[in-house]
Amino acid sequence: MHSPTPSTDRYVPFKQEGWGIALFVVLLAVVCAGTATYIHKRTYLHPTDTRFRAAYESSSSASHE
Repeated sequence: MHSPTPSTDRYVPFKQEGWGIALFVVLLAVVCAGTATYIHKRTYLHPTDTRFRAAYESSSSASHE
C-alpha cells in the first residue's frame, strides 16, 4: 500500500512568501493599539470628573444666552 503522503521522498523548498507582509500587518496593529491607548489615557475624562462638568456647563450656558 502507498502512504497517504507520497511526497516524503521529494525535496520541497521552504518558501517565505507573504511573511514580510504578515509581520508588517501585525506590527501595524500593535502600533495602532498602542497609539489608541496613549490617546485614550491622555484625553479621557470620567463623566463624574469636575473638569468634565465645568467644560460642559460653560459651553451650554453660552449657547442659551
